[in-house]
Amino acid sequence: MSIKLKDILGLNARNHEYLSRYNSAGAKRIADSKLLTKSTLQKHELPVPKLYRVFRKESDLDKFDFTRLPESFVVKPNKGLGGEGIIVVEKPGTFAGEWITAQGDTIKINDLKLHILDILAGRFSMDNLRDFAFIEERIRIHPAFAKYAYHGTPDIGILVFNKVPVMAFLRLPTKESGGRANMFQGAIACGIDVAAGATTYAAYYYSYVTYYPGTRRRLRGLTIPEWDLVLDIAIRAAAAVGLGYMRADIVLQPSLKHPGKTLPKVLEVNAQPGLKIQLANRAGLKRRLERVEGLEIDTQEKGIKVAKALFADRSLAHLGKTLKPVTVFETVEVVNQLGEKVAIKAKVDTGAYRTSIDKNLAEKLGLLRTDNILLHKQFESALGAHTRDVIAISYYLNGRKIDTTASVIDRSNLKRPMLVGRQDLKGFVIEFSQKI
Repeated sequence: MSIKLKDILGLNARNHEYLSRYNSAGAKRIADSKLLTKSTLQKHELPVPKLYRVFRKESDLDKFDFTRLPESFVVKPNKGLGGEGIIVVEKPGTFAGEWITAQGDTIKINDLKLHILDILAGRFSMDNLRDFAFIEERIRIHPAFAKYAYHGTPDIGILVFNKVPVMAFLRLPTKESGGRANMFQGAIACGIDVAAGATTYAAYYYSYVTYYPGTRRRLRGLTIPEWDLVLDIAIRAAAAVGLGYMRADIVLQPSLKHPGKTLPKVLEVNAQPGLKIQLANRAGLKRRLERVEGLEIDTQEKGIKVAKALFADRSLAHLGKTLKPVTVFETVEVVNQLGEKVAIKAKVDTGAYRTSIDKNLAEKLGLLRTDNILLHKQFESALGAHTRDVIAISYYLNGRKIDTTASVIDRSNLKRPMLVGRQDLKGFVIEFSQKI
């Protein structure tokens, strides 16, 4: 699948059409400060890495006993950009007061102090002004990604607009990136199917790769643990900081107290997220943003439902599956509000993009609940402009479940109350030998 040029969001469009309109100065001020972001998220009961120490001036260094630090930790500038100035300490060194970094270097207390002094002087600050430094908890690598990361911790970037997670990626540290999950330093970025919570394509700089570097481990198909919770936290983080357009970077912490349990934590939020997420997903942001702009999204649950219905990567739905035959006329099984399958006569029509269902039937099945109506879409016809509801719907076609969206229209004068559009026909082959 290739990215359509007209769907790509460029830097100028991002800045003028989204950042300036949907991100207030106050919200950006919070996002630009990692410490202010952390305290804001904590006030809204959102999980963040534990904070060990903040250094605001040079004299703070003499007041702190570095030997009391845990075995692993991370040193960061408060207003750093692009991963610059971050030191990830992986384990203790041979002697007291020594540690081994994710790059394999040995550092001592004086090395840490000198680095923190550089941070305080503003060496890594995005505005070249004096800065604060802090030391926080190092998140351990989640078992799901243990074979796909070099020393550093992978993170998940969720781009949220209008309370809808419109695009996501997983960043995997490599040896070249020095254990950092930074694409510009050589980390792998894997696009994530928002609906399935599984990786799709993988980008390494500006090329696509199939395997993690130096291995035969496929990068497609990695399942993200606690996916719905990750999406929920990303939406809540956007609301807490007050950003209409942002990216939440989330890490997965394996629980020590409860083996097998995953604890997502917000690493940081980005008020001006980069655009390479489009490359990782082989999809443009522009079209996705236009589809959710102006929608009334009142809950995280609604935002997640809209995202899954609108942005499922249906081009991958057939991978690993045998193509199934369907005819022009089929009987499908629609799932009603009680979770029951109801047999419905449908017409398969590749001339229509979106599936549609009769309004009276949708109401009878309980699919016109307010929380199930995703958006109101305007259509032009010979009779003029009119609006249709677009709902979330699940149905079975030749035994295969399809989670999708459907337009609600009046089909009472037609023999078949449902029409299956081509957006739902990936993985099927249509037999046209049937008499119409």
